[in-house]
Amino acid sequence: MTTRQLGTSDLHPSVISFGTWGIGGPPHWSPVDEKTAVSTLKRAYDLGVTCFDTAPVYGLGHAETLVGKALKDVRHRVIYATKLGLRWKEPENNIYRDCSGESIRFEIEQSLRRLRTDYIDLYQVHWPDRNVSLEETFTTLRALQDEGKIRYIGVSNYSVDLIREARQYADIVSVQPRYNLLDRAIEKDLLPYCRKERLGVLPYSPLASGLLTGKYTRESTFSDWRGQFGDFFKPDVYERYIIMVENLQCLAEEIGTTLTTLSIAWVIAREGVTSAIVGANTVEHLESNVAAADLRLDGEIMDRIDTILNER
Repeated sequence: MTTRQLGTSDLHPSVISFGTWGIGGPPHWSPVDEKTAVSTLKRAYDLGVTCFDTAPVYGLGHAETLVGKALKDVRHRVIYATKLGLRWKEPENNIYRDCSGESIRFEIEQSLRRLRTDYIDLYQVHWPDRNVSLEETFTTLRALQDEGKIRYIGVSNYSVDLIREARQYADIVSVQPRYNLLDRAIEKDLLPYCRKERLGVLPYSPLASGLLTGKYTRESTFSDWRGQFGDFFKPDVYERYIIMVENLQCLAEEIGTTLTTLSIAWVIAREGVTSAIVGANTVEHLESNVAAADLRLDGEIMDRIDTILNER
């Protein structure tokens, strides 16, 4: 699979990265059989995926544990990208933000243990923490770099202004925003900024939390987090998105591919994007995702996609 340089770092992730939120299971997703999850992670590596994106909060540690178990024999040939800043309190497992230096040092040790490694390739701040100064967060991360526990620093869900300020305290090589056919907000300022400043871009949710797989209809209901918090699934906008999805599905069938593959291929074709982070709970899902690495979208197809998206 094709790889691309991540910003100014010496990391070269595959154009499709494996996102592990889904295989982490509860509290956000349904349980995934551990044997299936491990075999899917191993198959991803066999298919050329070299970057595995995870976080402590995914399955409350379970996703990192699965990655460490599945990839321990190829650890030095893959990129581990994990995160910090979302903690949980037992027994209720209420999730909260904490990007303090003390918390970061606790989290890094837990992640290293679960991932069965002594260093993290890319350590990313998961969400901004307004209660902790950026100086404290990023000077701590820089110290972890000096200690050899992390190689590079990234951010997720950060605005341009926050990135600018954070870069005063540490060298940031990548940004992880939400980006897909139905949410193109980063094209306004974040994506141009990253291109100009040579920051890697690792979009998550290229399938819009599953909506761009084409498996949902106007009658579908969602009992997981999407039904309560998902932007694309709110009753007042859901039908409008479904119409766009149906039209995109027709286009995908016309060119002999699936909506899943088309949606991922569109993301990795955008200028400035390094690698799309895509989840997969089964080998079948994975292979549909990976097919996007070989799908080339010409100017005519890109224009037709824009036409569909503009019909609102």
